[in-house]
Amino acid sequence: MSLFHYRAYDAAGETITGALEADSRSTLETRLRAAGVWMLEAREHGESAREETESTSRIRANSRDQIAFFIQMTLLLRSGITLPTALKQLAEDFEGSKMGTVVASLTDRVSIGVPLHEAMATYPRVFSRQIVAMVEAGEVSGRMPDVFKSLSDYLEWVDELVSEVRQALIYPVIVLCASIALIILLFTLVVPRFVTLLTDLSLEVPTLTKAVMGMSNFLVKGGPLLIVLAISVPIALKLALRVPSFGRWFDCNLMKLPIFGQLITMFALARFARNMGMLYQSGVTLLKGLEISRALVGNRAIEHALDQVKQGVTEGRPISRTLAEHDLFPKTLVTMIATGETSGNLDVALQSVAAYYDTIIPRRIKAVFAIFNPVVMLSLIGIVGVVALSVILPILQLWQV
Repeated sequence: MSLFHYRAYDAAGETITGALEADSRSTLETRLRAAGVWMLEAREHGESAREETESTSRIRANSRDQIAFFIQMTLLLRSGITLPTALKQLAEDFEGSKMGTVVASLTDRVSIGVPLHEAMATYPRVFSRQIVAMVEAGEVSGRMPDVFKSLSDYLEWVDELVSEVRQALIYPVIVLCASIALIILLFTLVVPRFVTLLTDLSLEVPTLTKAVMGMSNFLVKGGPLLIVLAISVPIALKLALRVPSFGRWFDCNLMKLPIFGQLITMFALARFARNMGMLYQSGVTLLKGLEISRALVGNRAIEHALDQVKQGVTEGRPISRTLAEHDLFPKTLVTMIATGETSGNLDVALQSVAAYYDTIIPRRIKAVFAIFNPVVMLSLIGIVGVVALSVILPILQLWQV
């Protein structure tokens, strides 16, 4: 099957262009005619469908353009404009950007009868599996405006959350980097010069000063080794995380970290609840929603637990009962989902869980960094104090002599 670029005209006499996969030109013409479009010319791209997919899979769009796309689609569809016309309008609005290229492609494909979710699936870095599944459910149920509204709200939530985390990290990262730079400066420049002075004076070196001198010597002589480790360890860790059992062990231990562990868990559970609630509300089945939400959690330990939850639901057990069998899911989450399941409002319960974490996470971020910042500063003061003391002790001995 090859990809053809075509030029055609519709029933209104307007010229349209697009791209479509077909076995031959005649097959392409037949498909276009069935869609009410008459082909003027077609040119074979010369690439297979797989190669075209690989090309589109590399295209990205920034989050603000994605949010704007779904907000405008919601407004246009609710005002009664048809899907092809809305897409054509947005293709013009986004012209010149990466999102404009994507929307123009969607417009071409939808105009010849390709379902919107299938067209979106060719751009996996722009439209995630969750988005594609929700759009497919919206096409089946006829609730496209509601689906687009849910997606715009979700993407805005993600964008705000990322922004909050970045803002919270700015000060600690600056302090941490400055601390590391100061420590390296002390141990590689200041201490070695002091060591030379002590050697020239033939003074007896205190134990603390010896320890600091040893650390300085290690940093100076072992610098290349440390650089190699700084590069190789992350690469080795990335490769090791591809092993499922190690990945689960690693993420499970991340959640047990003091201070940060609970925040990491909350992020993962918030993603699960919000994605699952949106998918279920859009008409995606419970099992399909669990499958997609699992892939979007971003935590291998919770992913493994959700595999077992899905198996339990497949066997006919309530989702709340299967969630309760795993310690990774807090009682608050399980209780809220159980209530929604009993009342027949599971989607509302899941959204309530997501709203609960929306309230808790920003507070926890502030609390975590309220502790982290003083810890970094105290550590820096302690290290500088030890270095200063290691310098002062030999000087005091010199005065005594």
